Amino acid sequence: MTKAIKIINSADLSKVKDNTLNAQQLDFMLGKTPPAQIYTRPAKGGGTWNYVTGTYIKKVLNLMFGWDWDFEVVEYKYDLTIKQVFVLGKLRCRTNGKEIIKMQFGRKDIICKKGTDIPLDLGNDLKAATTDALKKCASEIGIASDVYAPQEFKEISISDAKEFPELLPDTDDFETVINTVKTLGYSMEQLRRRWTISEETENELIIRTA
Repeated sequence: MTKAIKIINSADLSKVKDNTLNAQQLDFMLGKTPPAQIYTRPAKGGGTWNYVTGTYIKKVLNLMFGWDWDFEVVEYKYDLTIKQVFVLGKLRCRTNGKEIIKMQFGRKDIICKKGTDIPLDLGNDLKAATTDALKKCASEIGIASDVYAPQEFKEISISDAKEFPELLPDTDDFETVINTVKTLGYSMEQLRRRWTISEETENELIIRTA
């Protein structure tokens, strides 16, 4: 059974007079991550973990904040005794004249040369830990929060989002629309709520985004 989507007004989300995020940004942040962007990997102690890639997170940040964001490695450490690297990262996103700042740690197990305690490529381990820190910072503002905290996630749709969200480009540039729809994972139902499209265009979107 499909879980119902709660539909609310953006004013209900916060008592802040001038919210940092607009209705379109909130609508995306509080929606589900596209299934095609969710991957699995073995978890320590058995089972599997769901995750999204760093590339997906960067694409979402670019689309959400118009490329106006940056990520800084504040500190990094590695410990050859426990074979782990740690990165403290800081994400800054600027939108609507305001700045959002989140900090989180990322980690990665050090891969050693076979039969030794010598790191195979410490630089690659540090890069992976940096990506992990970026993903965790992004999850602090809601990106892929349904992946990393599924028990606490509830999908919400903002009723007063505009006819067609600012996140999507001009419809004259059809190729860009296709690529953006694929990245954000908009369904036909979501598009119909925001964009008046012809049956021919809808059929083309279904074929191209399948």
